[in-house]
Amino acid sequence: MTDQNDFLDDLPENLPEDFFNQDFTDDERERGWRHTERLLEEILGPSEPLVLHSIVPFCIGGALDLYYYANSRFGGTFFASQELTAPEFLPSNRSFNALELAIATRLTVKSQPELTISGGPESTKKPGFFKRLFGREKPVKSPEEKKRDDLHRVLTNLAFYVCSDGVEVNGGETLEFPQEFEDEQLAGRCFIFDELPATAPVPVPTSPDKRSPLDGKRFGVLLAIEVFREEMNWAREQGTEKLVERLKDAGAYPFSDLDREPVV
Repeated sequence: MTDQNDFLDDLPENLPEDFFNQDFTDDERERGWRHTERLLEEILGPSEPLVLHSIVPFCIGGALDLYYYANSRFGGTFFASQELTAPEFLPSNRSFNALELAIATRLTVKSQPELTISGGPESTKKPGFFKRLFGREKPVKSPEEKKRDDLHRVLTNLAFYVCSDGVEVNGGETLEFPQEFEDEQLAGRCFIFDELPATAPVPVPTSPDKRSPLDGKRFGVLLAIEVFREEMNWAREQGTEKLVERLKDAGAYPFSDLDREPVV
């Protein structure tokens, strides 16, 4: 498992010198982004209107921007990346020429949270911007917002990993964060991967001035699912596909919520 520091240390070796000035024009990049947006909605359902943007962009070591999908066929709330299909990264595996990451919770997480300010019975909802910025009171996050932040952290670190040089992550594989992982909130946690493919490859345009980085590529979502350690060990012996079947039978698929009993 490559952590964020390793990823940043390797950036000069893994990325070209003209990182922000590759072969694709801004219009072509925008078309590629629109392809990604459409394909994610095809797989995960319509996206929510609000995006959680990172102050420091992922491409220079910050967190992913977080996209919400609260109306999928699976229920719950999905969070997905939408930056890995940029031509600078474009990770792939045996099934997909281009992929994005996703993770899900059974909770319904609003894309426009209502913040409550701590400070006693006179606390108010949705305080003014400057009061939140300079006031002494701290916003109190709901359990749903805490879950969102936790899965955002997971998704970002997994993105650093799948974008590392020489790394290929496939459906059916397992991953655990090392016990000595820098982010203690992730240390020792276990995940399996499943794949959600798009129905068809991105078409190749007939006109060269309509091209994008995703032309002709088979796109899919690499879905991360947190599991108990005993479930991960069982999957390594019996096969991840069998664990996925058990999770589905228990109504626990595709969610990364461990407020349940192990299925093995």
